[in-house]
Parts: sequence; C-alpha cells; structure tokens
Amino acid sequence: MISQRMIEQVQACADPLTNDLVSILYTNPRCPSYRTLPKDRLIELKDDLYRNLGRWLSSRSKAAVESRYLKLGRERCLAGVPLSEVIFAQSITKSLLLGFIRRSMPGDTEDVNLEHELVLAISEFFDEVVYWVAEGYEDTRQAREANLLKDVGTSPWNPRPKIEPIRAGVGAANERDLAVSRGGDVGETPG
Repeated sequence: MISQRMIEQVQACADPLTNDLVSILYTNPRCPSYRTLPKDRLIELKDDLYRNLGRWLSSRSKAAVESRYLKLGRERCLAGVPLSEVIFAQSITKSLLLGFIRRSMPGDTEDVNLEHELVLAISEFFDEVVYWVAEGYEDTRQAREANLLKDVGTSPWNPRPKIEPIRAGVGAANERDLAVSRGGDVGETPG
C-alpha cells in the first residue's frame, strides 16, 4: 500500500517543489530551450503533477497518463524543444520528487517499506510518462515532416511505417561519407 501520508506531504509541498523545478529548468545548461517556454505554463503543468500525484498513482490509469503526456510531447515538439531536453526535464521532475520523499521519511522500518513502495510506483509512473512524451513528440515531428518524407513500407518488428527522405542524393551522400577503405576502416575513402 502506497503511503497516503507521503502523497499528502508531496501535495502540501507542491508549490516549493514546483518552484525548485522551474528554477532548475530555467538555469540548467542541459535544457536551454526551456528558457523560451512561458514560466506560468511550466508552473501550471508541474504544479498539477505534484498536486495530483496521489490520483495518478492510486488510479494507475494508463489511459489518463497516455492522454496527458502524449499531449505534452506534442506541445514540446511544436515549441521546438529538443526531445533530449524534454526527457531531461522529466528526469529532473522525478529526481526532485524522490529527493523530497527521502528527506521527508522518518526512517522507521514500516515507513521505509512504504517509502520503497512509493518510490517504485513513482518510477513506474515516470517510465510511462517518458514513453508517452516521446511518442507524442515523435508523432508530431513525423507529421510536421510528412511533406518531406515518403512511406517505404513497414517491418514486421516495427508496425510504424519506415520513412526515408525524398530529396535526391541524401542516401548517396551518406554512403559516400561512410566508405570503407581497402584496409576495412570505416570512414576512409577507398583508393
């Protein structure tokens, strides 16, 4: 059973957690694109996460997480935030939350077991979040690039269509760049 007391503590401290997270996202060199996003929108999204964490974890509704974070991935793609930065932001969100939980636990055996269950539930939740954010991001990116790409079929291992650039010469340039020398070294021009 997930510690309801810990979830309530997280919800009660949503404002400082959100402020810390937004501050990190606006200053960390690994996510410079976040500085271009409206601060009030970031606060709204992260505050919502922390305040509704109990609902997310107790319902374990995959459909709700999917819907919410597909949308977030789409928004970040349309805003021009690189996917690596989006994933980093989710990682920071999770780290701050887990750090808060560790600092808030008194340390007796019963609480440690509850903390462990809560940490596992949060980790599972963020695994789902990262997947759906990336899915929404990639779908949006592919839709935006659709006018430059053509469908060349699917693979039995990947039901999504494989896409290749339509522009002439792109494949030839890549092959030329990775030529193999007579000695077998990749990247050297033959000859």
